Amino acid sequence: MVFDLHNDIATALPEKDRSEILRGYDECGYKAVFAIWVTGLSDSDRGKEGLHKYRSGRAAGIEDLGSVLSQDRECVLRELSPVYASLTWNGRNGLAGGVGAELPLTRAGRRAIRIMANAGVALDTAHLSDTSFYDAFDEAVKTGCRILCSHTASRALSDHPRSITDEQAKLIADAGGVIGVAAVPAFLDAKLSYGENCRREDYIKHVLHFCEVAGADHVCIGSDLYGAEYYPEGLTDIYDLLSLDGDLAAAGLTAEETAAVMHINAEKFFRTESYI
Repeated sequence: MVFDLHNDIATALPEKDRSEILRGYDECGYKAVFAIWVTGLSDSDRGKEGLHKYRSGRAAGIEDLGSVLSQDRECVLRELSPVYASLTWNGRNGLAGGVGAELPLTRAGRRAIRIMANAGVALDTAHLSDTSFYDAFDEAVKTGCRILCSHTASRALSDHPRSITDEQAKLIADAGGVIGVAAVPAFLDAKLSYGENCRREDYIKHVLHFCEVAGADHVCIGSDLYGAEYYPEGLTDIYDLLSLDGDLAAAGLTAEETAAVMHINAEKFFRTESYI
């Protein structure tokens, strides 16, 4: 069994194709947060009415709250009941600076985090620049908003701007949050040229590093399936994810630690089975 913190199928495929695949997911023990990537949607779909079509009846996340129509953001957080929301994608928006834009959290971004805290929506720090990460983290702690990073990698192993530092990982863990490790080759090995791939073993190295730095009770799977162009060799679909428990055990994690990373940490973070 696996609980994946970030799967992009909701906005990557037409509804008909998506529904068929989700039925197969339900049969094999795969649970996930299905992120709605707002950045890539048409203007007509960026409001509360348009976003409803991407809900699947399962746990949903909002990726790039700043691209939701400003007048609808609070309604989206309260009415669509996402389990988490990120403030940005890459670059800047009206809430914060994303990767590539070292800008501070804006006043609107601070307000968004307060609304998230009141609505029970966790703050996803994925895609934030370092500057906005620390601002958003402080605001989340101050307002009681829960914190996670849904899909990332370790910058100590791979110096990629979408990866997080050990310090950031420790902060998230100390705040009771969780970190999802993404199966994106460029995150896992920043030395790769475009089109070059890495291996399943490289993914395991990042999981183990976060377990060492942040504790195995704060590390999760955060694949980013359907959100990247390709994936590490031997780690291309949910069936490969489901077999990661064997790799983690072989790498030295105990049975309890392996189960925690595979699904228990995510389940505890979201607290209620109604989300999953």
